Amino acid sequence: MLLQAGNIRVEVAPQDGGRIAQIFYNDHELLIGQTHNESVVTTLTWGCYPMAPFAGRLAGGTFAWNGNRYSTLQTHGNHAIHGTVVTRPWEVLDHSDTHVCMSITLDDGSHALWPFAGTCEHIIQVTPNEVKCVLTIHALEPFPYQLGWHPCWRKPDSTNFAFSSMFEKDINQIPTGRMVEPTSGPWDDCFTDVITEPTLHINNVAISLTSSAEYWVIYDELAHSTCIEPQTGPPNAFNLFTDDFFDVAQPQQEACAEFTIRLGTSA
Repeated sequence: MLLQAGNIRVEVAPQDGGRIAQIFYNDHELLIGQTHNESVVTTLTWGCYPMAPFAGRLAGGTFAWNGNRYSTLQTHGNHAIHGTVVTRPWEVLDHSDTHVCMSITLDDGSHALWPFAGTCEHIIQVTPNEVKCVLTIHALEPFPYQLGWHPCWRKPDSTNFAFSSMFEKDINQIPTGRMVEPTSGPWDDCFTDVITEPTLHINNVAISLTSSAEYWVIYDELAHSTCIEPQTGPPNAFNLFTDDFFDVAQPQQEACAEFTIRLGTSA
């Protein structure tokens, strides 16, 4: 599915986790595509995919909430990762030349993916200057949630961002909930308290990223790609020592997040 406005073209793949498959600006490809000459591409390493109802690693694929313990599938070693919707096809509800609205259930009916009832909606809107994404959860019962996006950018010529806080990780690379001073890269880390919103430059294309989400995961350890991921909570939020790191979806109340990718020519 192709969306287009001005110099921006966006390929959307509803069947591949409701993701943006590619963003073109003046015919320059900005994301790692499904096939890439420099690496073995997996489900989690291409395009820009939505993450729901949790983002990043969920330690052990389990969590406690409201006095009960719940589990989801372990999809990353002993852990669950990046939610329940990234490997499944989404239903297209509405689309035009400049937008698409897709939906998916958070569980596949087995209750093995997610123990609560609800759906997620992903809207992608293209204008001549930007790509705007909105994720919305429609809950049929209360449950904890996170939302986020995982864009896999082609390796930038330069990046710029600044945060005042970074999450400490344990020996298994899982955030502990404790904040530390940001370190120098390379990173596979979660940051918050934005000082300078992320920008990057790829092939003379200037890209600026803004989001209603307060947390950003930066993953730039790969030689061919950099991921700058807005999330409404840090990885493993459901298992941290405070409820401050996640939100609770309620029936009849929309739970949403926004992510805007602004594009232009580098100065």
